[in-house]
Amino acid sequence: MFFLYKIRGEFFALLSALMWAYASILFKGLSGKVSPISINLGKGIIAFIFLWVAVILNGTGVVTGHTFLFLGLSGLLGITLGDTFYFMALMRLGPRLVLILSTLIPVVAVLGSILVFHEEMSLIRWMGVILTLAGVAWVLWLETPAGKHLESWRAGIKYGILSVACCSSAIIFSKIAVETTSALTATFIRQGWALAGLFLLGTIGFRLKSWLSPLVKVSNLKKLLFASFIGAFLGTWFCLLGLKYAHASIATTLNATSPIFVLPLTFLILKEKITFQAVMGCIIAVTGVALIFLG
Repeated sequence: MFFLYKIRGEFFALLSALMWAYASILFKGLSGKVSPISINLGKGIIAFIFLWVAVILNGTGVVTGHTFLFLGLSGLLGITLGDTFYFMALMRLGPRLVLILSTLIPVVAVLGSILVFHEEMSLIRWMGVILTLAGVAWVLWLETPAGKHLESWRAGIKYGILSVACCSSAIIFSKIAVETTSALTATFIRQGWALAGLFLLGTIGFRLKSWLSPLVKVSNLKKLLFASFIGAFLGTWFCLLGLKYAHASIATTLNATSPIFVLPLTFLILKEKITFQAVMGCIIAVTGVALIFLG
């Protein structure tokens, strides 16, 4: 029992990766019924309510105007735009390819940190970047479809890359902000800004009603509520617990194992055929992420 207590941070980080892998499959189940931006809006509302309750129970502490602004930019980039692009890619590529693409987020974030924070890169970290890129490229090459599905696949890759770019930029803004506030408060503020951004876009474009209308249907709302609870709330909460009780580099690496967890889940739930080459590509990509953070 003492050993389990000592590794509780690592356990929560892995549990977070599992929750996000499962949530991706659940969100994919809404494909064709709810648009990607409606999913993001509904997920945002549900996550905001859960986070609001958590903040009330734990308190917020002091948040400076500088921190509030940078968290706002992070939320608009990472959630308003990044998550919308993520769901657009998810509907076209499925959970496995979207999650393997998401391993590029730490790669781009680290390269961005070199430019913004002038961080130094060791040889091991550069090897991690190369391994991650190689693993992702290999999986995408193996999964390239032929015929009529190619155009949709290309669109999915484009949206996936846009999601990676937005989420990586959001990490840099968050890194500046979280030095002066708690992770829970930062997550709550980011979600609030993101939700405000989605409502503003919907209002300006006169699309808000059409985005919200699919969420009124009970069957869609039930699925979205469950997926949001699993991913946006539990996944985020377990991620924070992992960062709290384990070393940040280890927790972040374990959080990046979602592409490995999603392989058996898609096999069991979606009955997708999983090849040995695809498994190896995921392992190579995640190993690269590990080298980036542990190097």
